[in-house]
Amino acid sequence: MVVESTKPDRSPHWLGSNLFLGLLVTVLSVSTAVANYSTYKAGANASGIEGDGDRLLANSNTEYISASQYIIVDYTMYDNYYVNLDVDEFAADYYQSQFSDELQASLNRDAPFDDQYYTEMYATAGKLFDDAFTKIDESNALKQQESGFQFVMLISAVGLSFAAYASLLEEENRLRKFFAIMSLIALALSIWQFIIVTIG
Repeated sequence: MVVESTKPDRSPHWLGSNLFLGLLVTVLSVSTAVANYSTYKAGANASGIEGDGDRLLANSNTEYISASQYIIVDYTMYDNYYVNLDVDEFAADYYQSQFSDELQASLNRDAPFDDQYYTEMYATAGKLFDDAFTKIDESNALKQQESGFQFVMLISAVGLSFAAYASLLEEENRLRKFFAIMSLIALALSIWQFIIVTIG
């Protein structure tokens, strides 16, 4: 003999209503769609910025090689200048005229090829290198944001499945309210996670 429980159902009646479940399905559908779009947008931006960073890094390497070649030329010109100094002033003046502005400035400081000379020669390459890694760091941050939005999408999709399943059950079925509560929790978690990812 089966004895039905006489324990009253104290959960709010609106939890299992068709109106509430329909609202949950709608809101969770929108939440899933927004999370999906945000995931796509973050991923696309990350790819574009990463590409910019890679190009800047390649340009930095090119500038570094170019600066190194100019330094070699400066050394050659300076050696010829030094050999001809006080021996053949015309030749010495010619070689000095071929100095880079950076070498001439270091010569004016009475410190040819000092630290400032190298800093100035590699300045463009260094700036491009720093800019490249700024872009790469920005891209990595967007990739983390993309992962966060994917998690929001997962939570929203799970909540949507709970709400959809609850709507298929009879109103007298207690599982209907249980799944409604689960979908409501999933909605709250997805909103909370979305806010954290957005402002994080």
